[in-house]
Parts: sequence; structure tokens; C-alpha cells
Amino acid sequence: MVGESARLHQVFRLIDRVAKSDATVLIYGESGTGKELVAEALHHNSDRSRGPFVKVNCAAFVENLLLSELFGHEKGAFTGASSQKPGRFELADGGTIFLDEIGDVSPNTQVALLRVLQEGTFERVGGSTTQQVDVRVVCATNRNLEEMVQRGEFRLDLYYRLKGVVIESPALRERREDIPRLLEHFAQKFADGVPKHFSPVVMKHLMRYSWPGNIRELQNFVRSILLFVEGHEVTMADLDDFQDFFISGEFEDISVELPDLAPRPTFAPAATQTDMGRDPEDVLVDKIVNQGMCLNELKKRLEVEAIKRALLEADGNVTKAAEMLQMKRPRLSQIINGTEELADLKALLVG
Repeated sequence: MVGESARLHQVFRLIDRVAKSDATVLIYGESGTGKELVAEALHHNSDRSRGPFVKVNCAAFVENLLLSELFGHEKGAFTGASSQKPGRFELADGGTIFLDEIGDVSPNTQVALLRVLQEGTFERVGGSTTQQVDVRVVCATNRNLEEMVQRGEFRLDLYYRLKGVVIESPALRERREDIPRLLEHFAQKFADGVPKHFSPVVMKHLMRYSWPGNIRELQNFVRSILLFVEGHEVTMADLDDFQDFFISGEFEDISVELPDLAPRPTFAPAATQTDMGRDPEDVLVDKIVNQGMCLNELKKRLEVEAIKRALLEADGNVTKAAEMLQMKRPRLSQIINGTEELADLKALLVG
């Protein structure tokens, strides 16, 4: 995950907070924003990282095939089912399953997903034996599920199960300062042995483009244009033959500044880039003394964040969270019920 923008760091912080829990995560974002990368980061930074990470594009299958793909089938379950086949949930046992385009699943599939989310059980298509799995579920969609619920296209109970924790993957136009670093990243990736880079003028020009296809569109652009660049630098002249590439978006009349492109570490959610390697106490003192944060405000924020983490780890179980925090349960319940964001998180976790 490449970038230094504030929007992307919000995603990093959320990943860091929820990765080690088993809470269901719903990733929202336009097509091409890197939702799958967010799901992979959640898996690889979790206690399930040694288990499988199984991906399913729910929009790629018709209903019957999707049910078979997710839950497997028995021999003879339908024409062409010549042998028993395990589904993706079975293959993901002990790990994480990533259900992309969850908003495209049919009502029957929604019922089956609700059951496996609630109970961890299902039957293969054409079978009667109940299968049990231990799987962490991460979903993604570019559709508005809440609006789909209101239209009767998506089950309300499944929606509440899926939105245990919501992460929004920002559109590229919302993190324009990351475009130069992404351009350089893909230039190195597709250089084919010949180092190439983008001139500062070209970078600024491309920062003004709206990129409706987001990172996927930018990646395809870099891959394509490097095939035609003879020198080591992509210039404005090289863009002349690619005007048709930008026909679906627009160049906006905005002021942009090139960021510092010095090498930085890639995604490291356990700490912000500026705080890495520093003593935690020094970081907190800096926030109080140099950044003007009130000590009482910092104490309250730390309390809320610690309780959030404990609730996520305990899947909303207040008794377990109290044990983790070494607090009395009545006191913890009082804080949770008196803090809107904690009360909302608990409600989402326990359903």
C-alpha cells in the first residue's frame, strides 16, 4: 500500500486497530481503489496470517455457481458435478475469506451467508451434512448497501452482520498527493530493466486528473505509456499520444504541489511514520507539550481508544474486555454506555 496522505493513514490506523480481532470488516470504495490490498493487510497483520487468505469475486458467478463456489457441492448435486468439491469457506478454515463485490449476491446466497456468519456452519450444495468452519470474513463493495436495504435488495440482518467494522478505501482524487509516489512505484515495477521516471511537470499534470478508474487506471496508464517512452524520463511530449486515455475523466483547474518523494517505509500500521522508532512516552509528551493537546483530552482519548481495542479483541463481550483492561465490569459498562462511539461499536459487534 503506497502513499503518505492523511486519508490513507486513516486506513492504516483502522487496519492496525482491527487486524488482530475476528470482527467482520466491510470495506467500502469505488472500483480500483485497492480494497483487496486492505483485505490482505488485515489478514497479514492478524493472528490468522499463517492460515489461508481466500478471495472470491461474488460478481463473477451466477447464483447456483456462487453457492457451489462458496460452500462446495456433493457428487451429483447438479449436471457436471462429477465429484465432491470443497468450497471457499472450507478452504479458508483457520484463515480469512475475502468476499469482493458482496453487494451483487442474490437473496438466496444472502441467507446462506447470514447463517455462516452467525453460526459458522453450512451444508454443501446437494448435501445434508453440516460443515463447521473457523473463518474471519472480510467483505468489500462499491455499492451503497444501506440504500439497497431500503429498496429491499439486501437483507437488513445481513447488512448489520457485515458492518461490524467499516473501512473506506479513498478514491485517488481524494489523495492526489499520493499520485507522484504511485507513478514512481509503478514506473519501477514496469521498467523492464530500464530505469524510468516521470518529470515533475508530468507529475503535476497527472495530479490534476480525476482518475475515475482510481489506482487501477493509473497502473494501466503507467504500464502502457512506458512501452512508448524511449528515454529515461516521461515528458509532456510523451503524453500527446495518450489523450484518448483521459477521455473518461477530466483535468481540474486546481493548485497542486509535489510531495517529498524520498524513500519511505511501506505500510506499517503499528505506528505512524513519524512516530516509528520513538519511545511511546516521548510521543505522548510531544502531543501534550508541542502540539497543544490538553492532558485531560489525551487521557480521555487514550481511554476510549483502549476500550475500542479491547471491545474489538473481545468481539463486543464487555466481561472479556474488562478483564483485558483490568477494570471492573460495571465501570466499563458505564463508560461504554456514556460514550456514543463506544456504544455504537458495541452494538455493531454484538448485533
